Amino acid sequence: MNKRTAQAFALGLIFAAIFLWAGSSVIAEKEPEKKVGVTDAKKILEEKGYKVLSSDEFAKLNEKKAEVVKEEKPKEEAPAEKAEEVKEEKKFTLVIAGGMSPGDVATMLESQGIIDDETKFERFLIDQGYHTKVQIGKYELTTGLDYHQIAKIITKNR
Repeated sequence: MNKRTAQAFALGLIFAAIFLWAGSSVIAEKEPEKKVGVTDAKKILEEKGYKVLSSDEFAKLNEKKAEVVKEEKPKEEAPAEKAEEVKEEKKFTLVIAGGMSPGDVATMLESQGIIDDETKFERFLIDQGYHTKVQIGKYELTTGLDYHQIAKIITKNR
């Protein structure tokens, strides 16, 4: 490619860019910017099924919610305390054999009532990096342990 060809190519690119810019600004239809006022915004939201509250109404609603929560807490605490008193610590000997996956361990723990959700426990092991550190062996577990404590036990604190 000689100098003259390169200059012609560059000039062609410049003309193409100018034509594209001019064409897009002339041909393209520009929508005028709509300024939406507060009343228009409220109407639009109410048409879509939303309820618009003033700051005072919102504050009153939060106060009522807080009162309802305060009233419900004593009612909820009494049965929970009784349930805790009735529950005994259940012991379980977990045997982890070679080739077991974290999902297999989680399934065994859920079936014995040691954990509440096998999927959550398996995800916890993977997210925290314990899934690669689970050790073969026998482990004594009880119902009062959380996921972190169980993971520490079955990985032999590694």
